[in-house]
Amino acid sequence: MLSRAAERVYWLGRYLERAESTARIVQQYSQLLLDLPDEVGVGWDELVTIFGARETFHEPKADEKTVLRFLVSDSESPTSLAFSIRMARENLRNTRDLLPTESWEAVNELSQFARRHLGDVSDDDDRFEVLSECIARSLTICGSLMESMSHGAPYQFLRLGQALERADMTSRIVDAATAHVRKDPDLVARFGSELGTNVLKSVSGFQMYRQYCSPRVEGRQVVSFLTRDTQFPRSIAYCINRGRKACAALPGGDATKAALDRLAAQLAETPPPTLDAFDVSQIMDRLQSDIGQVHTTVAHTWFLPDGHQ
Repeated sequence: MLSRAAERVYWLGRYLERAESTARIVQQYSQLLLDLPDEVGVGWDELVTIFGARETFHEPKADEKTVLRFLVSDSESPTSLAFSIRMARENLRNTRDLLPTESWEAVNELSQFARRHLGDVSDDDDRFEVLSECIARSLTICGSLMESMSHGAPYQFLRLGQALERADMTSRIVDAATAHVRKDPDLVARFGSELGTNVLKSVSGFQMYRQYCSPRVEGRQVVSFLTRDTQFPRSIAYCINRGRKACAALPGGDATKAALDRLAAQLAETPPPTLDAFDVSQIMDRLQSDIGQVHTTVAHTWFLPDGHQ
């Protein structure tokens, strides 16, 4: 498999997952701001920080409309949902011979829907419906790819990209919740159950948490579930294991697998029951940095001129 094609399939997996997770995070954050009182003092600017986009956000005022345009509808902003959808389409367009025809048709339909409706997200009445539709269409595309491809190298690169991006975005979803607690832990303690419930619902994990973890939603248990649970597909630990399996099926994957092993060991050493919100946020930041290092290993192994093909 040519390194250029492998890179495009890998980034297709990342951008599809990024689009879905961006929609989930914006949905969750919007709901949290509705549920929590104004006294908490968390504004829309915090969402820009969660996406790690402070350096590229140049607007003088970080109000609701400006932040939503930057993170959702601005197709030139590398952090936006619109940009992720556009790049997913571009990467799939250039690798159509490796992927099921149905996935190309579905990505085109998602792209057309995004162009028509993402500008409406700043309107409270349309936001949740539009974002839910983007999530549903992204899931359909991923389902078509995962269930219709032979499990050769293209599939493994797609799966690796998706796993790394999902681990990163799950850490940001956890970070979105702790942002509120860091601002005023005493006040938000009154709303802990609502906060944890929103986080779980944003990753479609509410039912699985109550079934396998606890019927009572408690903040530290939610963090533990989303970081260390090895059975839930959106937990960070599950994503790391999924990435390791993809590496094991690819030639030259030992270095990337070793980097993921180190990430898994670090995650296993974290004792969530002893952590406060500030500690959790620091751990999520470190995880995001370490996932970036794993990506660097992927690029040097398979995509750069001196890497393996």
